[in-house]
Amino acid sequence: MTSVKAALSVILKANEVVVAEVEDAILWQQILTAIQSGKSNLQEVPNPENLSNRPPSDNADQIKSGNVSRPGSSPLDSLAAQLGIDRALVEGACSPTADPPYMHLNAHCWEEMKKQLPGRGKTAIAPIVAAVTMLLLWFQKAELGNPTQANAQAVLATISLSDPNASRSIGNADWLQLRPGQVVLNPAEISKAVKLMKCFCMKDWTIWKETTSS
Repeated sequence: MTSVKAALSVILKANEVVVAEVEDAILWQQILTAIQSGKSNLQEVPNPENLSNRPPSDNADQIKSGNVSRPGSSPLDSLAAQLGIDRALVEGACSPTADPPYMHLNAHCWEEMKKQLPGRGKTAIAPIVAAVTMLLLWFQKAELGNPTQANAQAVLATISLSDPNASRSIGNADWLQLRPGQVVLNPAEISKAVKLMKCFCMKDWTIWKETTSS
């Protein structure tokens, strides 16, 4: 009987996307031992040159645009994980990029926001507040610093909008804080920012209305 030697591979995946793969029996055994023992005891890291060239289909474009910060974990993937939704929904709703204007809003998502939320009251969201909130979450993941009101106005301009009452509107949002030349997130209210962007991407503002109106 002819013996068959099994090829032992270590595969790194982001959801169902294979980011990297290496055939290394020693590394495979170290990882298996670490899993079984519940402790990280890897003694060496494989040479990056040994990794097979199997990136996701859009990986080259992400690297070119600066959207990949480390192997297997792009800012867009990280943002989608923070929102608890698929990255395709984030891309479809606001198309985050590493270059100005940093986002291109989906007019249909915007229409749903205006249709489902009132123009005034606790659950109302001013245009500049929506834009700068989403920029802040994206800037954190892409390590772009903090956005300015001008950045947010440029995002609104992607759907031919502007907000003449920007400073006042931002000041009325308790998850936002104005600083000289920029806007920052209130660390104690980040969950509201996450909720806003998630609702925008999903085109469903039910949760926002239920938890903000009280």
